Amino acid sequence: MDSRVPRSAPVPAFETTTRLFARALGWSPQRLLETFRPATADDLPALLDFRRRRGWDDAAYLRWRYGLTTVGHPFGQLWLLRDESKVLATIGSEVQPIRHAGHLYDGQYLMDVQLEPALEGAGGGAWLNQAMCEQASATLAIGANGNSLGLVRRLFAPLPNRTYHVLPLDAAVLLRQRGTPVALAALAGPFVNAGWRLRERLAKDAGMRALAIEEATGVAPEWLEAVHAALPPSLACVAPSAGHLDWRLFRNPRAAYRLFTAARGGRCVGYLAARHVPAEGGRLAAMHVIDWKLADEDASATLSALLLHAIAQARLLGCSKVFTTALDTSAALVLARLGFMSRQAEALVAGVQTPLPLPGVGGVGRWQITDLSFDNDGCF
Repeated sequence: MDSRVPRSAPVPAFETTTRLFARALGWSPQRLLETFRPATADDLPALLDFRRRRGWDDAAYLRWRYGLTTVGHPFGQLWLLRDESKVLATIGSEVQPIRHAGHLYDGQYLMDVQLEPALEGAGGGAWLNQAMCEQASATLAIGANGNSLGLVRRLFAPLPNRTYHVLPLDAAVLLRQRGTPVALAALAGPFVNAGWRLRERLAKDAGMRALAIEEATGVAPEWLEAVHAALPPSLACVAPSAGHLDWRLFRNPRAAYRLFTAARGGRCVGYLAARHVPAEGGRLAAMHVIDWKLADEDASATLSALLLHAIAQARLLGCSKVFTTALDTSAALVLARLGFMSRQAEALVAGVQTPLPLPGVGGVGRWQITDLSFDNDGCF
């Protein structure tokens, strides 16, 4: 379903939700506003107890994501409400610098919303989101579950939905999943796989062969800033600094990423980040592409080359598929040309709340949003 459907009744004004949520807590509106604050290291034991109620045991994640034991952590904060004995509600943010038309705006992405069960249905989710929207010039909503989908549609101006893209690498698995008898799938699989490999070889053109693909062990400001400077001016995208991207990809306790760069004539013209998702339980190994950025010149050839390199790495690791999501029509065309199958889902909703002159609201303009702006690291 497209997120640009008419939205239901709007969320009441912040003053109204403040009064209603304070009443549910048995507090005054002033106490609610004064109690809402960033978490500190002293809150960590209570936060871990609060999150374990949903089966989460993630002290390392909280320290990394929100810098709870780090002075001056610049990439995000976890905000909370707590009384003397326990945490009542949390909401997290990650800094999301938004680059558009030569400007860099201070954006944020919201995540890790959790309420004490007794407070669910009391307007706390709306209040937490509204309170956080006061903290940045632009707030992104990327993805939703059944509990938050309606709130995202009501509170945020709709962007086009992201689209899920998947490239099967093992035809036998795909055929079995679609009901083909096991013996027939095993017989046909190698022939289909050979055809897929031939398609990938034929996809390469002269523009791609002129590119040098290398794996980076860190994010250097020099090449990242060169890519950012060469982004299409009409594009709105999340463009973290080198330090931010390095933290996100290489210091993550839940997921280990690999970073591939593409250079033409010795100059970096793009990058792509991906992680190996190991087999676990009934899940087969896969490669998850989380992010890419491309200089404006011959961007399609650059993305094709980076994706083909990631696909080759996925094959070496025995992955059953390569997958990603994208909010970028030009990238969708490249993915389709390489054989990725696409589908949409309600959970891939996207929205923005901002007074800034950014494109994309109501489906006008061009955005690039990748899984870098989604808190699914190591979760699937």
